[in-house]
Amino acid sequence: CLRPGRPSIRSSASGARRRRPRRVEPPNPNSKDLTMTSRPLDGIRVVDLTHVLAGPYCSYQLGLLGADVIKVEPLSGDLVRPWRGTREQVMSGMGTGFMAQNAGKRSLSVDISQPEGSDLVLELAAGADVFLENYRPGSLARHGLGYDDVAAVNDTVVYASISAFGQTGPHGHRPGFDDVIQGTSGFMATNKRDRGPVRTGGPVLDNATGMHATSAILAALMLRNQTGERQRVDVAMQDVTMLLVNYDTAAASQHGGVSELNEDIEAPMLGRFATADGYVMLAGYLPRHWQSIAAAIGLDELTDVEFEDLFARSDEIQALVEARLLERTTDEWDRIFAEAGVVGGGVRELAETFASGQPDARGITEPLHTPVGEIHVTTNGYRINDQAWGPRSSVPMLGEHSRDLLGELGHDDAAIDALITDGVIRQHDA
Repeated sequence: CLRPGRPSIRSSASGARRRRPRRVEPPNPNSKDLTMTSRPLDGIRVVDLTHVLAGPYCSYQLGLLGADVIKVEPLSGDLVRPWRGTREQVMSGMGTGFMAQNAGKRSLSVDISQPEGSDLVLELAAGADVFLENYRPGSLARHGLGYDDVAAVNDTVVYASISAFGQTGPHGHRPGFDDVIQGTSGFMATNKRDRGPVRTGGPVLDNATGMHATSAILAALMLRNQTGERQRVDVAMQDVTMLLVNYDTAAASQHGGVSELNEDIEAPMLGRFATADGYVMLAGYLPRHWQSIAAAIGLDELTDVEFEDLFARSDEIQALVEARLLERTTDEWDRIFAEAGVVGGGVRELAETFASGQPDARGITEPLHTPVGEIHVTTNGYRINDQAWGPRSSVPMLGEHSRDLLGELGHDDAAIDALITDGVIRQHDA
């Protein structure tokens, strides 16, 4: 405990790194195979001061790759703990919005606004490989946990910051969420419809930022291994979003201009077309594409249409295609397209995509037992040596590992009890 008689890590004259505590991997009761395989980040420790979605999704990816992720939460918990799910899940702070990207982590609940609390986090940072945060730029420095503070006690740390607009620039100080960044970045303007720019459904930018930050951290770890020096990573949601439309971004940087209004159907066999009960997407970009589409839907008279004629007869050909597609259901056309190898497919709900069997064949999700019942969580989303990785342990309750983690740092039970009594940390007791 950082009380009288125990010096703070900040008062260390040498500023040397503390010896990293021995880490014991908690077992995963859901998969015998996953616990037995080596992962790229085995032995890497991440101190994770992120919340909501983008940051936690990044640390989730690092955990899937084998890192020991210590999720540092305020005493009230991550903002998304009560998001979605059953009443039991919401009331216990284990909402589905939280569990989706926090399995496999260990939770330390601590009040960093108190000096004793921030000192505890700095102790953890001294033995970490990665320090990850997504507070507004400058916020953690006010609590003694900025880059300079952590670098002073850990000369080989990868300090990674995720923010809305980045650590620099005229907008670096501004806050932002996924939907706001969709607007400010120009991303929505690339998806215009007749009623104006359209927001993409789902937290696409949060997840994309988390993935991009994962890539940046992996690159920084490689640089650290090459140079032996600490690394500073700065990832901005707006930057990542502009990379998602890199062709448009590069063009706008050079030439300026305004994004054009998009149509659901961009060419006679390119776009979203109605079926008897839904929609299909066709991608007739090249002659071989639209010729194979025409053959698959039974319009053989269009299989020899040349490029110039396709657009000269655009209205006529589109009307023929639309009428033919209305004759069958989305599922029927999807099967036809699959058998013919056509670049087209049915527009599906997520549940319908799972019903196809493809996600299960790819191992995109796996079941996980949690204190509030079984859930399904996503894996890393790619395969190495024909193996997809899921989390090695369950979703942590708020402060579930506070006592264990401080014990690993050398704090005894009496000191930890005093921290709990003083409201510096919170420990979840089963």
